[in-house]
Amino acid sequence: HFIGFIIFEIPSNLVTDILGLHVWLPILMICWSITSMTQAACTTVVQLGFVRFLIGTFQAAYPPSIIAYIGSFYSKNELTLRYSLITTLVTIGGALSGFSSYFIVQISDSSLSGFQWLFIIESIPTLIMAIIIVVFLTRGPGNARFFTPEERKFAIERLKSECDPVEIDSDLAKAQVKFAFTDILTYIYTVVLLTTTIPFYALNFYLPTLVSQLGYNDFQAQLMVVPPLIISTIFMLLNSWCSDKYQTKTINALVDFSLSTIALVGMLATRADDPTAQYKRNTMTAIVLTSNQIGGIIGLLIFPATDAPSFIMGSSVCLATVILSAILAIGLKFYLELLNNKRDLTILANHKYKLNDNDLKNNKRIREIAMELVEKEPKYDEVLCDRHLNW
Repeated sequence: HFIGFIIFEIPSNLVTDILGLHVWLPILMICWSITSMTQAACTTVVQLGFVRFLIGTFQAAYPPSIIAYIGSFYSKNELTLRYSLITTLVTIGGALSGFSSYFIVQISDSSLSGFQWLFIIESIPTLIMAIIIVVFLTRGPGNARFFTPEERKFAIERLKSECDPVEIDSDLAKAQVKFAFTDILTYIYTVVLLTTTIPFYALNFYLPTLVSQLGYNDFQAQLMVVPPLIISTIFMLLNSWCSDKYQTKTINALVDFSLSTIALVGMLATRADDPTAQYKRNTMTAIVLTSNQIGGIIGLLIFPATDAPSFIMGSSVCLATVILSAILAIGLKFYLELLNNKRDLTILANHKYKLNDNDLKNNKRIREIAMELVEKEPKYDEVLCDRHLNW
């Protein structure tokens, strides 16, 4: 599953840029829902592995494409909360899936076994949602069926200050894709996401197992997993709301990493005592999110059953990656500040703007002047805001 994601995430995302999410996503959803149902017919590990590979292939375009699509409706200071809502739904979906699967696999009065019904039943919602998307989803706010003409105009106008909706020719699109592969920030974000997704996937997959080591049976373990997921969901939404409201990113990430570090240190101690641009931006997103799947593979391997009940290796790896993520977040903050200062001074030099001695020492004032100078110029988003101090 993860291998299909890794191989096809970038190519599939480029197809999304060409066809539009409203066309490509329903096709993929129908494909992966039907393919998911065919798992019920698999009789060997090879067959199941091949089907899982196909599912990952069809799902590959979803994460980067949905991020880009939401970004076409909301300004940058509104996106963190919206993205966290998606992650929240994934978390809740995982909890509900694990809970419901316990009951589905109990089905016995049928020619199919419980696990076969599990594959079929849990694939049906995706198929239904694909049909709904065909009816309601559009390429963007400019032709959204759920908006009135006035609302469509307003949705476009409110985002003009960030990025003018200009047509991009094929040469510029190719240049943007190439830039996404050569921009060092792409790989910094990739490493940051990789180090954060390892503990995310590891704990999501193995949380019921870890809970069961405390003496609960399978059903009780599934129930005991729900409270921490609810708490994490509430905290995620609150932290994202604060991030959007106060336009801070690094401090919010460091709070998350600090709490994760405390929790993982506690886990180790407890067990020890126990016996920019459209094409460039979208391609960059796909590259970065590919590391998400790599992190998933690593996360699945660091909690082997032989380590029970202490799971020292898995907890140690999660702790190390969280600490590394915090260090990278701080470094990224300073690097982006350096880029911002260079861009601001370049803008001032291009406009032949002279600064006095006091302004030269005030980066905030330099930023305000630079923003005023380029406010009415095209491609404003790529000139300045794509490297905002707190972005």
